[in-house]
Amino acid sequence: MSLTAKEVKKISRYINANTARMIWGVSAGVCEFYGCTNRLYTHHVTKENVNLAENAHVYSFSEGGKRFSRLIPRERINDIDNLMLVCDSCHKLIDSTDTDYSAEELLSMKKEHEERVSLLVSIKPDLQSEVVIYNCNIGKRGICIKDYDAMKSITPEYYPARIKPINLSPDLKLYDNEPEFWHTMAKDLERQIAQYDSSIRDKHISLFAIAPQPLLFKLGTILNRNYDVAVKQAQGDIVSWRWQEDKKTIDLYLDESLHDSSNERVVITFEISARLSDVELATVFAGHNIYRIIANECAPTVIKSRDDLLKVTDMFREVLNKIRLESVPNVKVALLPIAPSSVAIETGRQLMNGDPIVTVYNRNYLTKVWVPTLSF
Repeated sequence: MSLTAKEVKKISRYINANTARMIWGVSAGVCEFYGCTNRLYTHHVTKENVNLAENAHVYSFSEGGKRFSRLIPRERINDIDNLMLVCDSCHKLIDSTDTDYSAEELLSMKKEHEERVSLLVSIKPDLQSEVVIYNCNIGKRGICIKDYDAMKSITPEYYPARIKPINLSPDLKLYDNEPEFWHTMAKDLERQIAQYDSSIRDKHISLFAIAPQPLLFKLGTILNRNYDVAVKQAQGDIVSWRWQEDKKTIDLYLDESLHDSSNERVVITFEISARLSDVELATVFAGHNIYRIIANECAPTVIKSRDDLLKVTDMFREVLNKIRLESVPNVKVALLPIAPSSVAIETGRQLMNGDPIVTVYNRNYLTKVWVPTLSF
């Protein structure tokens, strides 16, 4: 038995107020068509608050409509299970005679969207993480970690605490061959973090950084072990930040030489990304006690897991403790890092009261000479 025109009109136009509210709730006011992120309560250009939502039927309400099924009772055609909240463009797309979206495809989109909304809105505060980004030129190379790449890499373990990350990157046109570079950049970093300290101090922090090693070490000393920080490491490029492994893969050994307990001069090297020339080290730091933390297989991508990072920082802590016990009280440490960014940050976080003064050296990109930069 076919419906009269009056009956079709009545069914097609009337959606129960409770149903209308529920579909807004389960969709979070975002178009439910897969891949569309249109917010249906704000105009994408003017940002004015306006209702742009349309209710699309999965199974059509009339025999002549797309995706008609006699298995759906007419009185249930406007139930929430048969409605998708969509934008005007997606509504036209799925109902166009030029496309062929099946009811099964639309139901799958609706289910995926609403399950994702349900998951996100059920997040507890302790699963939120402040995403913090720090970019700074290395030599003359400008590097930029994208907000999206950082934000996506922390899910589903954590979820961003705010719409955009906290960006600590300097807006200063200086290069590391300029004499004022290090202290100017270090002071700028302190000021940047001070702006957000009250809001991040008691939060979980996901930290993404690419910068010269001394500034990464400085960053670690500020966001020290009093903060809940997960230091992230790019995995081969600055797009991929998820750990590749869930266990330790790195092998390290400690090479010690010229140990004179009365010596006030000590060198610690991190040779994780690449090896340091024995001749260069012996020439530049002649007469120093030397501790070399070396990866058996040096590579920029050698830090593949949290356990890898922990292995390096634990060895650094062991070396510092050894120096404290075996050296004169006024010993000074020169630190030469050739390591992934996460190592420089995390080792900066390990400094404790009573540790010797540590001066981080940087190889100047023009002169290729190791020069002292910042002391801690």
